[in-house]
Amino acid sequence: MYMRALTTGSAFEGVDLSLLPATAQPTRVVLGNELNEVLRAPKLQFNRDLHLQERIAQLRAKGGNSQNDNSFDLPPDMSYDLIVVPGNVPDYLGQAVALLMFDSLAAFRSAKSAMQFNDAAFQVYETTDQDSPAMGSAFSPQTTYVKYNDEFSYASADPETYMDQVGDYQSKIRRSLGREPDLIRQPFQADMRAMDPMFMEPEAGLVWIEQGTGTMNIVLGTQSPDGDISNILSMYDSPDAPEHLQAVNLTSCYPGGGFGGRDSSPFSLMLALAGAYSDGNPVRLAYDRFEQFRVGLKRHGARLSGELVAGVDMKLEAVQMNLTFDGGGERNLSPYVASLGALCAGGSYKVPKASIFAEALHTQNITGGSQRGFGGPQAFFAVETALDDLAAAQGWDPVELRAANLISLGDTTVVGGPIEQPLRLDEMLEIASNHPLWAEREAIRQDYGSRGMTYGTGIAMSLQAYGTSGDGMVASVRLEPDGTLTVQSDAVDMGNGSATTLGVTIGPILGSNAARVDMGCYTLFGQTGLTTDDPGGERWEKPNWTAKSVGSSSACLTGLHQVHTVQQTANALFEGSILAAAAQIWGVAGVSASEVVWRDGALGRITVEGNQLSLKTLAEEIHASGLPTGALGHAYFQNTWAQAQYQTPGGSLLLKLDGLSFYHAGGGDPVQIERQETRGPDKHSTRYARYVWAPCINVVGLTVDTKTGAVQVENVLSVLNAGHIHVPQLVSGQSQGGVAMAISYALLEDMPPGMDGPADGMWNLNRYHIARAQDVPLRNVYTPGLRGQELITLPQPEGSEPAGRGIAEAVMCSIPPAISNALRDATGKRFSSLPITPTKIMEGLGQ
Repeated sequence: MYMRALTTGSAFEGVDLSLLPATAQPTRVVLGNELNEVLRAPKLQFNRDLHLQERIAQLRAKGGNSQNDNSFDLPPDMSYDLIVVPGNVPDYLGQAVALLMFDSLAAFRSAKSAMQFNDAAFQVYETTDQDSPAMGSAFSPQTTYVKYNDEFSYASADPETYMDQVGDYQSKIRRSLGREPDLIRQPFQADMRAMDPMFMEPEAGLVWIEQGTGTMNIVLGTQSPDGDISNILSMYDSPDAPEHLQAVNLTSCYPGGGFGGRDSSPFSLMLALAGAYSDGNPVRLAYDRFEQFRVGLKRHGARLSGELVAGVDMKLEAVQMNLTFDGGGERNLSPYVASLGALCAGGSYKVPKASIFAEALHTQNITGGSQRGFGGPQAFFAVETALDDLAAAQGWDPVELRAANLISLGDTTVVGGPIEQPLRLDEMLEIASNHPLWAEREAIRQDYGSRGMTYGTGIAMSLQAYGTSGDGMVASVRLEPDGTLTVQSDAVDMGNGSATTLGVTIGPILGSNAARVDMGCYTLFGQTGLTTDDPGGERWEKPNWTAKSVGSSSACLTGLHQVHTVQQTANALFEGSILAAAAQIWGVAGVSASEVVWRDGALGRITVEGNQLSLKTLAEEIHASGLPTGALGHAYFQNTWAQAQYQTPGGSLLLKLDGLSFYHAGGGDPVQIERQETRGPDKHSTRYARYVWAPCINVVGLTVDTKTGAVQVENVLSVLNAGHIHVPQLVSGQSQGGVAMAISYALLEDMPPGMDGPADGMWNLNRYHIARAQDVPLRNVYTPGLRGQELITLPQPEGSEPAGRGIAEAVMCSIPPAISNALRDATGKRFSSLPITPTKIMEGLGQ
């Protein structure tokens, strides 16, 4: 177990375990001064957003940050230790101050029983107050997006001079708006508390080091296995490390939920650290719910302020917003969250001028991470509530105001990046506004009023981006000797249905769904023969280069990115091997994909009757004749897919893959196929920040008890552009989960900062309230007079690519502002501080 810091205002001196009985004494106590510098503060790599990585590189090249590069977090930034060194002031609440190792479960339980909820009795601090260094400083990099019509933007400007020009264009925006006295300005401010992801199972894992081999074995549920392994290896990368690791074997198990809370989680490092002090014995580290609340990654608390500027014709002219995220103790992914929040500040709208600043601050609080939405929920809440306030102040219809400003194909975001994906927001808004939950809202209000109930309706939109500014994915598809298919992916299934989706998506290509789907296969990229190293700046001219290896896992990345990679890899196997085998069996010189068809799992020729080939027959021919038995593909997406030609036994194939290898019978590593005529995205498009979007509109009807402040959500309508739907049941389930999480975030989940909150180690579900069945409308259709949630997904145009989009994040993001807008409709009061508790409502009503 780890003992956790109780203050950031006094130096930690050590531990005093004298109150523990002999049967509860640990076998070993490890303090921060026993760790070497690299192990205590390992240098992590969060290669999340390429455009931000370039910004970091610029800052370092210019000497913009002189902090220690040997940081627990990606440099340049403040450096925080995994375990506090005695004599130092803790950097944040809950930071580990000691590692206690036990040889028996009985001793562990006895010690935990004595110490839990009584931490102060076992820790020693100086009596004089000291300030923790760097408290309140911003994690690097901060984000500034300034857009001035088509003349200047983050995306269009020279990256080397962009920040030098920002101040001038901010002044230009002020002067331009100042010349228009008829413009309407709508100020806004909002704040929200941090939120726990509350996945089903707290984090837990096993670790042991094989003596003599330098191999660390880990069993862990994680969203980012590749990154975890890389960071663990970096912990032990020094001559004086307690163990010299040659390899890390990670068994990636089903994690019991993720929601971003297991993406780059510090838990993996704390587990790996414990493995170094067990003398080769297996170590189990398992958080209970109290500790998960205390130190697990959170959605960021945030403060947002700014103004919308519109003309009398309802057209938005400008948005100005400052977003300040509470990053908590460790940097983690906070600057990346702030950056995406800044992009979302433009909402679903075309805005000619923008001045947006976002940062994440180091505080004493629990670390913020990549929880579902990644900065979007905070930004969309501010924008959508401000729009309703603007409409109310001007007597405008809130739907008409939104309709007048919808962003669409060919427009540019507040970053200046082009919208090159059909959004269909106008169709969605028409569906939502014509639905009886909105169209008949006044009649519904009167009906509730006749029963003595206060009712309101709210609408809100979101344009949630998914993926990053450059995404790499890897997958393999193999045809086994018995004719069954196996899919392997580096992605992780967190209960979101990724494994199911990847298993069925190959069916139309290979005639059968996968019999086996292996997730979390972090070794796949190492088998591709690709590298991200490019010292000469050759980029796609270098035949084995790719811009990014792999990333973390989420449902939205599965819907587009992972599905694409698996399908292209399956195509390589089909056209590069299965068709060649079929031609051999049929005794023809060759056969193309357009000449064959799958019928009931058997391959036949369209113009020739009979002689259908089962997958088992094809597999026998392939394994016997030396044709490829499987394919390994790597894909890279950055606004467009990298693509290349590959010479295969079935002929030359053009694939939207930047890496292809073939497996052969007998095992062994796959053989890389040289790519030719490679066409990949240019470097500059990383500055578009995002390229693909999952639009959603939510309408919420609710009642509020003006005597108690209690709110009940009666109905939710979600209109979602989910793209191609691979598994309808999974889309429905994801949407329902998004609705429940959003209601919980908006109304219930209250997490005070500091030692008033879970940082004191005494919080569980008795104090942290989440939505239960009674809080969520459970029927899946709208029926007047009954509670329900209805999901309407847009049918995709005939002939469009079968590409999915985000689901739960998209649905979730616009429900909190719709709830706030419904409360304003019901009470005439704006509630802009989340969660909107009964206490806040009664205060707002003056009671």
